[in-house]
Amino acid sequence: MKALITGHKGYIGGNLYNKIKENYDVAGIDLKGCEISGKLYPGHDLCDGIPIEFYNFKPDVIFHLAAIPRVAFSVEKPVEVMKNNVVSTSKVLRYAKYVNSPVVYSSSSSVIGNGSGPASPYALSKYVGEMESLMYNDLYGIKTIALRYFNVYSYDQIADSEYATVVCNWKKYILENKNPFITGDGNQRRDMTHVEDIVSANIFCAENISNDQMWGQWYDIGSGENISLNELKNLVIKIFPNQQFDYIEPRDGDVMYTEAKIDKFKKHGWKSSVKLNDGLRDVFQRVKHEHFS
Repeated sequence: MKALITGHKGYIGGNLYNKIKENYDVAGIDLKGCEISGKLYPGHDLCDGIPIEFYNFKPDVIFHLAAIPRVAFSVEKPVEVMKNNVVSTSKVLRYAKYVNSPVVYSSSSSVIGNGSGPASPYALSKYVGEMESLMYNDLYGIKTIALRYFNVYSYDQIADSEYATVVCNWKKYILENKNPFITGDGNQRRDMTHVEDIVSANIFCAENISNDQMWGQWYDIGSGENISLNELKNLVIKIFPNQQFDYIEPRDGDVMYTEAKIDKFKKHGWKSSVKLNDGLRDVFQRVKHEHFS
């Protein structure tokens, strides 16, 4: 089976690539480099369209993960994020129409906001991409599906900027012997999804292309549970009893409550395999075991 992954050198895209590369003929497009069936090409900006070399590849499925992530960054750079995420998705969908390939679009729980819709430029950019993807299903007959990810995490996630998500940010601060920070009062609740579940949801879509009832819709992909940042702090303190935390001002665009409604996707046969507390506890226990034992 042929698969094209956009953003295959990113966090989620890289995990998906490593999972399927043994069983799939994989092509990838990323700013850091492109490849087709093991042959390497220079990095490419999707806003410039799909490189001509990929038109002969004709994937059986496209996993579109490439995007500028992070809510806080989008609040500071709204035009950059909107332009990149919306235009790149349009270019991927145009290519999908040309090669007649199904698209698994990586959306975000942030499109829900606080219940009334996107509350940040990032969320809006993902919502526009989601709507355009599903429009291609209805208008052009190109199978598309939108997966709304809820706060993805894992031990191997790297905090590569100040906009990193809470789990990898806390891990980084603990390793640097600093106090992790909590935005606001810490009562905001988050459904968090282990990257293994994100990867399995994408593969599940690829393996069920023939299930017409599943396609043309959006689905929440999460644990179906949530945890407050204060509760997560207490979980960490049980592993690192002397760890201190700092509270800082809340971030613009943050939402107070997220919880994935996963029954809609589960009815097709997929299910989450990593319990929220188990997955989070494992991350920080591994930090302690591998760096402080």
